[in-house]
Amino acid sequence: MNTTFRRAAAAAAAALSFQASAVHFDVELRTVPGPVAGARITTDFFGDLGLAGALPIDGETGQRIYPGYFGDLEGGPFLTDDPGFQAFPGTFLRDEIVSFRALGTLRYWNPQTLRWSAAPQGVEVILYGNIPIEVEIGFDSDPAAWREQYEFHRGGTRFGANGIGGPLTAIIDAARRRGEFHAHLDWKITAPPGAAPPVGAYMVTLQLWSPTLQDGAPKYLPSEPIQVLFERGISEAQLAQALRSRIEARPAAPSRQGAPVPRAHWSAPPVLPWGGNASSSPSAR
Repeated sequence: MNTTFRRAAAAAAAALSFQASAVHFDVELRTVPGPVAGARITTDFFGDLGLAGALPIDGETGQRIYPGYFGDLEGGPFLTDDPGFQAFPGTFLRDEIVSFRALGTLRYWNPQTLRWSAAPQGVEVILYGNIPIEVEIGFDSDPAAWREQYEFHRGGTRFGANGIGGPLTAIIDAARRRGEFHAHLDWKITAPPGAAPPVGAYMVTLQLWSPTLQDGAPKYLPSEPIQVLFERGISEAQLAQALRSRIEARPAAPSRQGAPVPRAHWSAPPVLPWGGNASSSPSAR
């Protein structure tokens, strides 16, 4: 199945078209200024699509948009393990844990109305994080006593129209000897029994963080939230429409306290290869 996630950057001269099953890509994590107390976890793109430093920016939230494509695994049309998560040597210290935190609700782009809204009721995107080691050990030693906790984590983090089900946060991986890690968790889209998830585009929001403590306080500041926009059974042109509509979205109205909604800053956004305007993400390097 051909899918497209086109580079939204001024330097982009052509669209990126590819076989989803033939590519690999990750959310790259960094720590600025390094694995020291008070460092901020930042994110960029790493992989085959050439989007490092040039991820599209959601016009409503100012958050980076990563691609995702259901159906690129042998498991069938409703599974994927991309994007994965990766940090290179020197990012963390050995054995430090990195986790994700689910935020917000599941959003849906309808190819009939060409609009974003809440996902249909009963449709969920699930991200399967790792089961906490203490739960694994407890379940192995006393399944009856630990079964409820084990099943809770085994069921994954579920993004739906009404919010998050299951664990709000889960472990991605632990840093290896040189402070690096590379993990691909499974993503799955589901619908009520007897139904299939409607074709369209789906979007989730998450944050990367570490539970590592130093002197009793969190060692790292969490990342800014990021979005993952998944293709589900639509054409390349439709995916481009869904992405463009997020880039062109306007910020929500200010809150009652008058605080503006954060957004990306740009002037004279570049023209996307498929038409319309976009903003490219500043590199986190």
